[in-house]
Amino acid sequence: MDKKYQVFISSTFTDMKDERQAAVMAILDAGHIPAGMELFAAADQKQMNIIEKWIDQSDIFMLILGGRYGSIDPDSRKSYIQLEYEYAVKTQKPFFALYLTDTALDEKVSRQGRSVIEQDDSKAYKQFRTLVTSNMCAPVDHIKDIFIQARKSIEVLAKERELDGWVRASSVTKAVPHSAPSIEMFTDASDRYHVNEPHTEHNLSTVKIGIRNAGGGTLSNCKVYVERVEPPPNLPTAPRILLDTGVFQLRHDDPERLVEIAAHWDHIAMFRFCAPLPGGAFGNPFNLNDCGTRTFTVRVIATECERAAQFELETDESKRLRLKFLRYAD
Repeated sequence: MDKKYQVFISSTFTDMKDERQAAVMAILDAGHIPAGMELFAAADQKQMNIIEKWIDQSDIFMLILGGRYGSIDPDSRKSYIQLEYEYAVKTQKPFFALYLTDTALDEKVSRQGRSVIEQDDSKAYKQFRTLVTSNMCAPVDHIKDIFIQARKSIEVLAKERELDGWVRASSVTKAVPHSAPSIEMFTDASDRYHVNEPHTEHNLSTVKIGIRNAGGGTLSNCKVYVERVEPPPNLPTAPRILLDTGVFQLRHDDPERLVEIAAHWDHIAMFRFCAPLPGGAFGNPFNLNDCGTRTFTVRVIATECERAAQFELETDESKRLRLKFLRYAD
């Protein structure tokens, strides 16, 4: 089944129009969907929230770093392209980065003048350039390199990562009868999976995962369990904890089902998995001490199949839970 991937393009704008156009052409030529700041203006925090949603909805994040640091966010004092890059890394979005070499920048200055080189925040630009080049990235000596590297990087990520992508409804309909149900689990740092609920005096932090049927047919009699908690709870518990989700089913065309995994009040140095209360209504629901980082396995069992994935859970300085997907465990 052919998939089209949405690729978010991040760069400064006025000085990088030619490079962005090359990236757009490469993405379209490969049969995919470009997305970027042409659709909105990254001018304030409200727009940054919109940008984050676009990054969340994209399959791949692409950075093209030229010679400018770009517009500055007044709160963080970081440029918007750095905020976009850091958000993609934090949310574990599949990404790749390209940077213009000194040779490419010199040639760009000869054509367009020194306005394409950072004049005001050179220290911040150099620090960000060092950050980018210390991670997965590729140099660009000529604009044609963007076309080559973009296609190559998208192809590699499509093979190595489980990307959602977009498909024609007609091709999904034809494929469904021939594919078996398949379980996928997902979480990221967005508000969809990390919920903070302010109450009268305290905040309740809840983390969730999404579960979906990535195959065909229907997943029936689904139950969700937590197991292999490390470090283990302070009090003895069953080796497998049934979460309080009830029994549900997932068709191949259903949206992902959100499942609450754990909850934490900011005034209690303990948290609990979202399971039926031990001891009934009189039991203590918060039975795990804050102890830095814990790992555990979530297992989804359906009549047709089952799948397990390992997650990492920790409490940050503001007493909010942070959940991270590590790997599938089977």
